[in-house]
Amino acid sequence: MDSDGRRPRVDRLVAAHGPDVDVLCRACVAHFPDIQGVSVAVMTGTAQQVRYASDLVSERVENLQLLLGEGPCRDAFDTGGPVLAEDLQAAAWRERWPAFAGAALQAGARAVFALPLRAGTLGVGVLDLYRDSPGALTGQELADALDFADAVTDLLLAEALPNGDRSGDYGGGGGSYLAQRAVVHQATGMVSAQLEVGVEEAFARLRAYAFAAERELDAVAAEVVARRLRFDQLDGEPGRGAGDRDGAR
Repeated sequence: MDSDGRRPRVDRLVAAHGPDVDVLCRACVAHFPDIQGVSVAVMTGTAQQVRYASDLVSERVENLQLLLGEGPCRDAFDTGGPVLAEDLQAAAWRERWPAFAGAALQAGARAVFALPLRAGTLGVGVLDLYRDSPGALTGQELADALDFADAVTDLLLAEALPNGDRSGDYGGGGGSYLAQRAVVHQATGMVSAQLEVGVEEAFARLRAYAFAAERELDAVAAEVVARRLRFDQLDGEPGRGAGDRDGAR
């Protein structure tokens, strides 16, 4: 999350609708009167799956993108930025996604807005919103949707923690998710020093890496502490570290 001003809003969403991702997504649908459906795709280096779909159209739109390998969801994940297709009948979108655009229109979606779910530089998936009529999101609608995307990211990463390690309440902010085990604390401090970021951001990156690599948080933390994994030397793909290099801070 780039803006400090958004953190309190995201914390309030998580506190009100967490820790269940499905409950938060249902609240997202209810928040936007002109949005007919919401879906979440979890995307890692080895797997892509629909984590949540509010209705049959949302599920179809999400599955089409995963099957066809194109669409706003795929582009948002790859670029790390929102992709806002306000009218899939427009020539620009049909040219960009020749297979997806027509299929999504047939499924009942006229506009699709894809928001990446990211922690630091690592992507964990995409939140998609669709409507059955053309039209862009207003500035406030987009801001609210981005807040929901960050809240979904928080809950997805919290799910990746081992049972019993979701410490703190879900709305406290200021590192409320920080696990209490010493190895995770130590690894978080090392990642913070390596990337020159705060401990909350460092912990988010640590969790996102473990989530994307489909590994236990403890195992990743242990590699950091053992200096087998440095976050300032990653090539962007989870599971591919810098090897055994000395000098970890």
